[in-house]
Amino acid sequence: MIMRQLSEVYHKRKLPPKYDGIICTFDLDKTYLATKFEKLSGLVKIPFEKPEEKQNIPGAAAVVRELRRGVKKDSPPTPIFFISASPQMLEKVIRQKLELDGVSIDGILFRDFRSAIKKLQFKKLIDKIGYKLAALLYARTTFPPKARELLFGDDSEYDALIYSLYSDIVAGRLDDYEVLTILKKWQVAEDERNMIRDILHMLEESPFRKREVVERIFIHLEMKTPPAMHTQLSRLVVPTQNYYQTAVLLYSGGYITRAGLFRVISELIRTYKFTVPVFTASTEDLLKRNLIDPDEAKRLLKIIAKNNPLFLPRRILTELWSEFQRIFTTISPIPDSFSHPMRRKEDKHMSLVERYLRVVPQRNV
Repeated sequence: MIMRQLSEVYHKRKLPPKYDGIICTFDLDKTYLATKFEKLSGLVKIPFEKPEEKQNIPGAAAVVRELRRGVKKDSPPTPIFFISASPQMLEKVIRQKLELDGVSIDGILFRDFRSAIKKLQFKKLIDKIGYKLAALLYARTTFPPKARELLFGDDSEYDALIYSLYSDIVAGRLDDYEVLTILKKWQVAEDERNMIRDILHMLEESPFRKREVVERIFIHLEMKTPPAMHTQLSRLVVPTQNYYQTAVLLYSGGYITRAGLFRVISELIRTYKFTVPVFTASTEDLLKRNLIDPDEAKRLLKIIAKNNPLFLPRRILTELWSEFQRIFTTISPIPDSFSHPMRRKEDKHMSLVERYLRVVPQRNV
């Protein structure tokens, strides 16, 4: 059943074989939608919510719109896909919600809950490692060989682990046997392991040749877990506190325009009431983690203060300028060895497989 779903999702839009641009893949709950399923009361409400009742993670829709728009004039829309762990019965309402947000995408994949229940595989209703990894690998068999990828997830489950594993597979750092050994240790269901094995064979037979194609993995810290928890296995993983941070990093990486960045910030201010302390604290965090260049941050601040593209009151501009000046004079970056505890010298002897095998996937909800 899932192979048919994968085919339906990833064969709708045929990209040019020589396409070498970005393809974006997003998780849905807690990455795009502020879904509340930590408590039973929140879980029960989900199937009955109308599109207009579903809430976004602040700034998520604006970021998706800017990625879709791209950075070149008259360029085709950037391919965007969603992989959701929600049941298929929610597809209609989710698509209506995306339409309300002004978000257009190329495809969205939902879980086949009925099949899992029919087979009494209730663990699959909770864990999504096998399901999501299979979807990513299948998608890669359909993408143009030179297409590059950005991946977006959150810290409520295993997104950082899944995306890291996927990036190492397509880069050729793990062979099929090692991948299946890791999945068995992580207690992924046997039928899902077999499906992934088959898709790995499909990938080998496709035009794609293993190479570095995942450029960044953004993990939205919806559960407020420590950033270092998610950078254990890959330097590609970038935990962000909010979509302001994500937008700044997308701009600095050349994935959205400066005007796009300002549109995201404007939405955060006007729709989600982001304040000067939130912006300054978020920027300070990026600087401490060495994720943005201080000179680039200063240039952006000068543009905001001089040209006022956000149409902020003069009082707010003055406060913003004062706060940022304080940051630039007091900032002290965190040493890399502290922010990435798994990269200690004593761990250098460990193989990549050993690093994966010593990780125990844990859900945070």
